[in-house]
Parts: sequence; C-alpha cells; structure tokens
Amino acid sequence: MIAYLKGTILTHTPHGAIVQTGDIGYDCIGGWLTSLTIGSAVELYCYHYLENQSIPRLLAVSSLEARSLVISLLDVSGVGPKMAGRILDYLTPESLIAAITSGDLDTLSRVKGLGKKTAQKIILELGRTLVMDTTSNSPYSEALLSLGFTKSEIDTALKNTNVSGLTESQALSALMRNLGSHHGNK
Repeated sequence: MIAYLKGTILTHTPHGAIVQTGDIGYDCIGGWLTSLTIGSAVELYCYHYLENQSIPRLLAVSSLEARSLVISLLDVSGVGPKMAGRILDYLTPESLIAAITSGDLDTLSRVKGLGKKTAQKIILELGRTLVMDTTSNSPYSEALLSLGFTKSEIDTALKNTNVSGLTESQALSALMRNLGSHHGNK
C-alpha cells in the first residue's frame, strides 16, 4: 500500500494531479491538488484503495492527521473514499473534528454530495471516538487523573478551559480552578 509520496506536481487532472516521484508519476485524487502550481514540490499522505474492486486509486491529503480521518470516515456506512476526500477538500482536519465533536450538522452538510443522513451518521459514529481521542491524549489528563479527578470531570474541564498560550503549569492551574469550581457544586 502506498501511504506517502514526496514529489512534484507534473500536471493537473479532473480529480487531482499527477505527482512525479523519480521516474514514476502517481495519479492522485484530491481536489485541493488542482490549486497547486505545476512544478511545485509536495508531500502527500495517501490512502490506496481499489475502485470497483479492480482500479487502483490514491486519495491524497496533506497531513498524517487528515489520512487518519479518511480512514475513520471510511468506517461510516455510506462514506466511500471519494466522499472522504471531498470532506477533507472542504474542511481542514481541525474544522472537521470540531464539526463532528460539536454535532455541527450544517457545516458537514455543506460538503458537496454529503446528505444530512450521512452527515448525522458521521457525527453519531465518530463523535464519541473523536471526543475521547482529543481529550484523553491531552498532556494534562494523566496528571489530573492522578489527583483524583474522574475522566468525565477532566473531559469537561478540557472542553471548557482555554489553555492556549499558557505554560504547562499555568494551564494545569486553570484546569484545576475549573475542576474545583465544578467539583464543589455537586
């Protein structure tokens, strides 16, 4: 399976671009590739799949996080590789995660060809997993768990506390203040 390519845009295609790596050109699907200049250097993370069980295709995205999201989206009934690619052509990984975890059906429904029912499935099937992934991977979760707070309390505090721009100790203090104010209200 081809998962990564580094090369240059040789030419554009109706669905993406041909990326030259050495003496080989890979036909990569991704609407975002058409906005890049021919000859520009690219690093692509790819999802290699078979269309109609016989035609090999490469869906190209710009980051490893986006590739992981493609694979997660493919687990949702009704979402195929082309739709997953369209979703990530329209939304950045960060905005897709935000839309899914907040249940923002309107944002997802703006993706061309993505109906409300499938958008609802995406939110239902991936929402809980993505919330768990984003909060449990926080560098503060383990420290707060060791202080006796529950995962649920920590998840709520992480969602409700802006820690951007703070040092680790300032962020932990802000989270603990948030946890303390909610913990005392029980």
